[in-house]
Amino acid sequence: NISFAQSFGKNKVQYDDFKWSYIQTKHFDIYFYEGGKDLAIFAAPIAEEQIKRITSILNWRMRKRTSLIIYNSHSDFQQTNVVLDYLTEGTGGFTELFKNRAVVPFDGNYHEFWHVIRHELLHVVINDMIYGGNIQSIISGRVKLRIPLWMNEGFAEYISMGWDTHADLIMRDVALNNDIPDIKNLDYYMAYKGGQSVYRYVADKYGVEKIGEIWSQMKSRGDFEKGFKSAIGMGTKDLTKKWQRWLRNL
Repeated sequence: NISFAQSFGKNKVQYDDFKWSYIQTKHFDIYFYEGGKDLAIFAAPIAEEQIKRITSILNWRMRKRTSLIIYNSHSDFQQTNVVLDYLTEGTGGFTELFKNRAVVPFDGNYHEFWHVIRHELLHVVINDMIYGGNIQSIISGRVKLRIPLWMNEGFAEYISMGWDTHADLIMRDVALNNDIPDIKNLDYYMAYKGGQSVYRYVADKYGVEKIGEIWSQMKSRGDFEKGFKSAIGMGTKDLTKKWQRWLRNL
């Protein structure tokens, strides 16, 4: 999720009763309410292009149609009943695991709207691929694979942005200050931008198709370290050294 944050002890207030409509594309039901149809139409080709790209890289076929829920503003988004948690100002979008739905607000910035749609759809595909598209497989213990935050969020950032000037600035600053964390310690904000950098390195060094192979091997072996070793011949400890050296030489 983009800038996901939970705030406990806060009550969510719902002021408006939205009357929802939807448009359909090949793979999506895109939900909107009054004043939001143009946003849904804007989102449709972005969503279709991105789902095609992600499933191609991962060599995965989605099991069912995907719901994309669009809010006209961040204040409307904070009233959503898709999740019970209070959504802070910093939450840019989320993917709900029970029904595997992506929920995205429009904050007035079309580029950020484009980014968040593309980011959240990565989570939709991963949830379908790894967990079967619902949380029951996790609760029941059928799926024991636990994916580090950096693997999920770094991939979502890489697949939505590629490499951008903001990420470049952050990682150059980290490298210049000799403060590059080990891959296993990529957390909080570095799970996003540090993870994005790891994916960039893997794609540049081994080809983007290797990313799909890592995830496929991780799924079949039930272990993310085994996924890396099988796909690129090394675990994250050795990958850390190579990635850090590469970063310092950029």
